[in-house]
Amino acid sequence: MIIVHPDKWLPCDGISLEEAADTAVRCSDRHVLVVAGPGAGKTELLAQKAAFLFQTNQCREPQKILAISFKTDAAQNLKERVEKRCSTEVKGRFISMTYDAFAKSILDHFLYALPDELCPATDYLVNDPDIIDAAFHCVGFKNPNGFTQSKLKTEYDDILSRISLPLTGDGLGYKVWPLLLKGFNGNKATLTFKMIMMLAVYIIETNPYIKQALQMTYSFVFLDEFQDTTAIQYAFVKECFWGSGTKITSVGDNKQRIMVWAGAVKTIFNDFYRELNPKGVRLTMNHRSAPRLVALQKAMYESLKEKATEVCVSDNWAENDGNIALFIADNEQLEASAVSKDILSKISNGVEPHDICILCKQKPQDYASAIIEKLEQHGVRARIETGYQNLIKEPIVDLLIKFMICAESRKQPNEWTFIEESLVELWGISGMRESDTFDEMQRKLSAVVNIVKKNIQQKFDTEQWHSTLNSIINFFGIGNIKAKFPAYKQGTYFMDVINQFESLFFEEYVAAHEVWNLAIENFRGDHSVPIMTIHKSKGLEYNAVYFVGLEDSAFWNFRNQPDEDRCTFFVALSRAKASVTFTFCKRRTGMKYPMQRHNVINEFFDLLQRPGIAEVKHFQNR
Repeated sequence: MIIVHPDKWLPCDGISLEEAADTAVRCSDRHVLVVAGPGAGKTELLAQKAAFLFQTNQCREPQKILAISFKTDAAQNLKERVEKRCSTEVKGRFISMTYDAFAKSILDHFLYALPDELCPATDYLVNDPDIIDAAFHCVGFKNPNGFTQSKLKTEYDDILSRISLPLTGDGLGYKVWPLLLKGFNGNKATLTFKMIMMLAVYIIETNPYIKQALQMTYSFVFLDEFQDTTAIQYAFVKECFWGSGTKITSVGDNKQRIMVWAGAVKTIFNDFYRELNPKGVRLTMNHRSAPRLVALQKAMYESLKEKATEVCVSDNWAENDGNIALFIADNEQLEASAVSKDILSKISNGVEPHDICILCKQKPQDYASAIIEKLEQHGVRARIETGYQNLIKEPIVDLLIKFMICAESRKQPNEWTFIEESLVELWGISGMRESDTFDEMQRKLSAVVNIVKKNIQQKFDTEQWHSTLNSIINFFGIGNIKAKFPAYKQGTYFMDVINQFESLFFEEYVAAHEVWNLAIENFRGDHSVPIMTIHKSKGLEYNAVYFVGLEDSAFWNFRNQPDEDRCTFFVALSRAKASVTFTFCKRRTGMKYPMQRHNVINEFFDLLQRPGIAEVKHFQNR
């Protein structure tokens, strides 16, 4: 890598940064808090900052940058963006992971730094609901309030996270912890992610040499989606890095705080300012949305308790670009017909199906089933992404998919290079690409690819697919994979991922009429309309967004959490680039209470029905 003077550095790949973003990128001598609304380019800002720090030697080798995100796919997206901007030279020095993965890496690496009474069994499981339930019942828990399983899970999590370490109390949580740490009655040790983070915090608190090593390793830390940081996550990063030379860059937006229900700290921005005195930066660009959509977002600022601030839109848009609609339908079938017709129109005008998204506040299967059926009748596939979204970003799945692309066609240089580089890491090959060892690796790779190619040219059943998949995994080496990706060492996690991939991919293979390359494309979602909850859409963007179910029953807790639900509505509408459509259905026959209302959330309807905001369309029984 060529090192340049900071004053001579230019953003990578000809990217133009707004002045505030450029300031945040170049600030390397103090902490930074970036307030960035939807479409401001947060991922690009962090990628450019990583490039600046590496290419100007502000992050000196062998020091690293740690980026912490909430979701696996967000962490992977940032990692890929940094590698795209900086080349793969720095990929070993840019570590991008979730809070849970970072905490788990510390626990697993420094397990024996814990006192014996807090040291979990090395083969502990994560979040096994049956074992956690059994542990509570083992100490006499009787579920006096008659909680459902989902509420019990939340109750257990709260009880387990309310204790203090070391274990010196005598409450219910203090009785359950030892059982889950060590295992009991033939049950394996099982930890929740909050327990893992609490143990990681304790390791750092009580081992100054480990803390110092961590701070010396990571000279810069990026915290993404900062507004959703929970109390335990904040305590974790504080324990790791506050009071050290490590510089923190936090990026977030109060208007998109949708995790208060999960413990997000409402005062997190003020806390950060008070504790670290960071340089504050506010981005004003919205690179994503058309002007009329940005105007709708700005109209929500008052209800979100945000100061009216100037938001600039991209010059690529004309002044009146952007479509906003409200569909009011008498029943699900009319709603499905209206939405599917609108989607088909967009596809016929050149919008790709994967650039259209259907969002629901909750339970997509309850709100989108009729739309899925209606689109299918017209040859368009819509898919609920629940099982796919995280799976596609799993390192082993990414590796397998790229290998299968190479087997399907040798004319895939990017995938072929990725597989070669992965094998070099997995097999521990050293030396130059011209070495005999590298040549031998290439010969072995070509041989296996040819075998798999012959297999996939034949139509095969589940057993043949199982055998082919295992041959690819065994070629890479399960031990090598687990050594490279420590999360796969945990319990049955690796096989759970493989089994889920095996099942879902074969479904795509059958649906693609046994056409291999189409099965790969369908698995990735290249030709389908994605359907997901608003929470799962965070950080994503689409040409057109349909928010199905703008109804009181979807926002059933609005009276108790109005601010968070307003943020949820804001997140939904701000995913859209060119078009956003909201639907209200007067009667949903599959619901417990079929008749729908919008009395509680009427402020959303008032907003959409202001003059010049949305086109309101009614779809009625004739």
